[in-house]
Amino acid sequence: MNRRIFVLASMALFCQTASAQSSVTLYGLISTGIVYANNQKGADKQGHATWQFASGPMQTPRWGMKGVEDLGGGLKAIFTLEGGYSVATGALSQGGREFGRQAFVGLSSDTFGTVTLGRQYDEAVTLCTFSSACQFAAYGAHIGDSDNVFDTFRINNAVQYKSIDYKGLQFEGLYGFSNKAGGFSDNNAYSAGVQYRNGPLSAGLAYLQVNTPNDANNTNGAVVNDYGFTSPFITNPATNAGVSKQRMFGAGGAYAFGPANLSLLYTNARFDYVDTSRLTLQNFEVSLTDYVTPQLILGAAYIFTTGQYHPQDNSPKWHQVNTGVDYLLSKRTDVFLVGIYQKAAGDAQYAQIYSLSPSTTKSQVSAVIGLRHKW
Repeated sequence: MNRRIFVLASMALFCQTASAQSSVTLYGLISTGIVYANNQKGADKQGHATWQFASGPMQTPRWGMKGVEDLGGGLKAIFTLEGGYSVATGALSQGGREFGRQAFVGLSSDTFGTVTLGRQYDEAVTLCTFSSACQFAAYGAHIGDSDNVFDTFRINNAVQYKSIDYKGLQFEGLYGFSNKAGGFSDNNAYSAGVQYRNGPLSAGLAYLQVNTPNDANNTNGAVVNDYGFTSPFITNPATNAGVSKQRMFGAGGAYAFGPANLSLLYTNARFDYVDTSRLTLQNFEVSLTDYVTPQLILGAAYIFTTGQYHPQDNSPKWHQVNTGVDYLLSKRTDVFLVGIYQKAAGDAQYAQIYSLSPSTTKSQVSAVIGLRHKW
């Protein structure tokens, strides 16, 4: 009898210990606001000032689950399921996917790093920390998010490796399979990145290549449905031809001066089209963020984009200024006000701030006021 009681007690203790070594966390974010634009082209081809309800102006809404199981010896099993949605309508984002933001499972080792498999971010996104759009500026991304630093699309069928932190240095790489028999490079993708953090200094490098994204002949590939840019010249301006290859290289850095943070970011995105024409866009950004108080954040940034389109000798250019004020009501809730001005130059015929319809003129102004809550 005593032996049976001992066995049952031991099993109960084992179950409690196993439970303590495994966990699932539910998390999410809601962001919404009102957007004003001074000029957006309407169905009548005329420019109109607009007021719009916005879902996700400062980080897009999401909810998700993260799980971890301790396997012993510094090895853990992990998973993440994360979906996006519209606050305005309740509809799913990312092409109607239930877990369109992230969906992966993997193993994490304290010694060897982490391997994950599923739908994931590419390494271009690691540069977002150096951009004003991710720091304070809502829709203040580079023209059309041509470098995918602002996460316009994710990678399906992806295997990703992230190293452990070597005294502030970390590297990672990703490969997204095409999943097409006889078409290894038909809608596949790969990227790599390196980050370094040491006290007030941080820096990063990233490379991304996507082959034949959104290929109608391979809808099971690495990039499907959520790929696409609507800004001028990013889609072939002459024939509206599809992209056969997109390549991006970027480098960024930041330095904290007490409560202030100065960031620099450079990206080079090249689009090769199926009709053999090509477009190269270079983005240069400098931004300053200042924690005036622990609750009040002020930010300002300037972005210059210069492009070259061949075989036509076109050189589109854009100037953009982002400003922002963010006030933290608590650790999880803040209110924000963002102003964006964009000016087209060179062969660029009109301005188009990210998420807005194009202007009928060479300039466009936008203002966003909103509320964000995290849990």
